[in-house]
Amino acid sequence: MPIFINKTKINNVTNQSPGATNVDDTTGKLMTLSDISKHIYDSDEIKGWRMDEAIQNNPLAKKPINMRSKMAYREIMKTIKPTKKYLLPGEMCVFNYSSPKFQADLDYYDATPFVLFFGITRTEQGVIREVGFNLHYYPPFARMKILNTVYEVFKSYYVKYFNESPHKANKYVNYRLLKNMLRSQKIKFGLKMYIPVLRGNTYVLPTKMIPTAAQTEGHFSGASLAQIKSFWRKSKR
Repeated sequence: MPIFINKTKINNVTNQSPGATNVDDTTGKLMTLSDISKHIYDSDEIKGWRMDEAIQNNPLAKKPINMRSKMAYREIMKTIKPTKKYLLPGEMCVFNYSSPKFQADLDYYDATPFVLFFGITRTEQGVIREVGFNLHYYPPFARMKILNTVYEVFKSYYVKYFNESPHKANKYVNYRLLKNMLRSQKIKFGLKMYIPVLRGNTYVLPTKMIPTAAQTEGHFSGASLAQIKSFWRKSKR
């Protein structure tokens, strides 16, 4: 299946209204967290699936923050086999990053990032850094809009890896494109670089589990969750 960018949806995907994603077609009942993780979606189900609906209708969406975050992490770790390979553009991952090399110089950092990766760079010393947007740095409503936009614009890629973790890069995902199409969500605030050898167990998400990962919150050192949201509101586009 060819991978392409759906350019016509960049400006209008955030205006869609929610529907009934996460409903079992055979019973008409809402799927449990485990149901979503285990279910193999067919082409018809995927065709009618929407990211924003799946996030809003996720079984954890209405639970208290600490509970939904803990349960989401547990489901991800239970379902997905961890890896420590280099990450690829387009992949969304949850991982442990509890000991940044220069943490003494950081005002705050997230020890359990949820990241959309878009590339690898090198420092002036030639050291590799993985680069992406940590979605924990955005409040839930902005996080949902970001994920919905990314899914719709790069839909063919995320449909291809709906039921399994990606193992190939999306060559169209890059910083300039993401920054331009997500400027209204102050996307630059979550731009982070990670040292691969310091990245612990990493869970690369199939598309169907991205809405569950969206229920997680960061474990921030040096700042509270409320402070992070305040910093986001005050940040520049």
